[in-house]
Amino acid sequence: MRTRKKELVSDELKPFVGNLIKENRQKFNYSLEDLSEALNHQKNRQTLHKYETGLLNIPYDIFFEICRIFNIDTSILNNIDISEEEKRVLENKFVKNYVNNARTDKNLTVQKEKIINTYKNANYEPIGKSELSVKLLDDSMSPFYLKNDKIFFEKQEEYKNGDDIVIAIKGNVLSVRKLYKYPKGIILQAMNPKYPSLNVNIISPDMILGKVTAIHREIK
Repeated sequence: MRTRKKELVSDELKPFVGNLIKENRQKFNYSLEDLSEALNHQKNRQTLHKYETGLLNIPYDIFFEICRIFNIDTSILNNIDISEEEKRVLENKFVKNYVNNARTDKNLTVQKEKIINTYKNANYEPIGKSELSVKLLDDSMSPFYLKNDKIFFEKQEEYKNGDDIVIAIKGNVLSVRKLYKYPKGIILQAMNPKYPSLNVNIISPDMILGKVTAIHREIK
């Protein structure tokens, strides 16, 4: 059965995807035959070669299978020279694919699924007790948390003054702020003085998504 066009990587993405597959295949010392075997022979070496060289548009499902084989994640989107619309489409497909393949994990609740689908810098990583993480997109909590830090967080029954919490400051982006409560509201404090602290009078039970439990920082 012929693959429908919307299920194929676009012509704009094709060169990037081909190079990405070839670079990672060589990085991990995989031959085309090795990659075909890792894919359970869904595609033969000739077809995989055509994906790498741009002669064929690769189906998204095969591309994501290869991403799992080589542990490729959404961080690749940061350096792609493509239109914002195309990048958004690819990011959404990445997230949807990840969620669909993570459904076998009993801990992927409806609430967690909603978070990773709603906030573009949130991820689900079932590697421990804290399964949700957020990649910081600014330096508002510097010097405690830096831009591009990966912050793990977990929902709490209650939050105390001084807790570092994860909250949506604007739109579909999550941020970290230090929490201070008073009788009629809360203060969300940014550690970097360049950013204003926020005084919130109306509090929804779902406003605070969790408390920071761990941090991962890449040392360059």
